[in-house]
Amino acid sequence: MDELIKLVPYDPDYLELLCAWRKDAVVRQYNPIEDLSSKELHERFSDAASDFEDVDVTDLIFWIIQADQKPVGHITVKNINHRLLTAEIGYAIAPEARKNGYATDAVRLVTLRAFNESALRKLIAYVHEENLASQRVLEKVGYTAEGLLREHYIVNGEPTNEIIYGVLRREIVAGQQ
Repeated sequence: MDELIKLVPYDPDYLELLCAWRKDAVVRQYNPIEDLSSKELHERFSDAASDFEDVDVTDLIFWIIQADQKPVGHITVKNINHRLLTAEIGYAIAPEARKNGYATDAVRLVTLRAFNESALRKLIAYVHEENLASQRVLEKVGYTAEGLLREHYIVNGEPTNEIIYGVLRREIVAGQQ
């Protein structure tokens, strides 16, 4: 499979872009965005790992998604449960880069790497029930809608329903054959 994208570790040169992406109307429409200063955001991402070799000693793995050597979004593996071997995947694509397959490619790549390079056995994602584009991304990669979490997040001051998606290692490994 030819990858449209490349994953690169956090670099402070991306901080201004990351701050701008967090202010995007679509991102804010569907996500419970914490209001963080650029300094707080820098500290969070500079402390993040960028390799599954570190999955046992970190709670956050973070990459910038690049296409044609330009940043087009970011993807994370977070809330890593070391005992249960589960984690949450999250991603966002810059407004000008949407609808090019970058999210699908990044989720596929990170999911494969998670199961091939770590002991993780399950990845989950929370998706706003009205975020159809994100639901399609996960379904293309092989994630299954597992249930509706009623009023799970507060987004823009309003309780919102989230669909929890999940994929198991054995489902992805079986799909690689």
